[in-house]
Amino acid sequence: MARKPRVYSESGIYHVILRGNNKQNLFHDDNDRVFFLKRLNKYSHQLKIHVYAYCLMTNHVHILLGQAGENLSLLIQKLANSYVYYFNHKYDRCGHLFQGRFKSEAITDDDYFKTVYRYIMHNSEKAGLEDYKKYKWNSYQVLKQNRSKYIFIETRYVINLFENKELLLKFLSEKSDQTCMEYEDKFVFTDDKAFTFIKKIFGISSPYKLERLDIDEQIAKCKILRENGLSISQITRITGISRKIIKMA
Repeated sequence: MARKPRVYSESGIYHVILRGNNKQNLFHDDNDRVFFLKRLNKYSHQLKIHVYAYCLMTNHVHILLGQAGENLSLLIQKLANSYVYYFNHKYDRCGHLFQGRFKSEAITDDDYFKTVYRYIMHNSEKAGLEDYKKYKWNSYQVLKQNRSKYIFIETRYVINLFENKELLLKFLSEKSDQTCMEYEDKFVFTDDKAFTFIKKIFGISSPYKLERLDIDEQIAKCKILRENGLSISQITRITGISRKIIKMA
């Protein structure tokens, strides 16, 4: 079935999610996250698109964009292509990193904008990682501290919706059960130790090398990983090996 063309809204404001292929990780260290943000800075400036908020999770990213219009797809294309090239080179892998087309929803009124804004900020809490005020990789830190290194984050528009920053911060501090577009991923364990464990136990420079092995070897390696407590989803995220093969282990 042919893909439906993406519908662009008159508001030009969108909530966007980028997700790792097969739920695999997009980031393994802080340098990866910094690189991603630098590219978001670069291409949003080039295309004159506003970035209102972001939250970098382990295997997906939330971004709230403005003045995007038909340049929305171009921004994500430039961002994704640049990051995949960097990521594949760094971790000695090849192939896709992001899952299919990015997911997006148009924001058509101020009330829903506020809801999505808070939802993105709170995403680390919803995933069981860390309080949004302490989480290092969301744009709350920019809003709170006005750090010049993240000058590409547009805060004036959001603050004006609430009249002043104090009211905005109060709104963010309020808990909400409202849900927005999501992939419904819940993190039970962090993958950093698993990533290191795989490299150590198999004597390889990158877990993605396992994906290049013959199927029988992949199954044998996955069996060892499962015996050591790694879940099917976790192995898929870290190695790129398909769930079908892992379930055979």
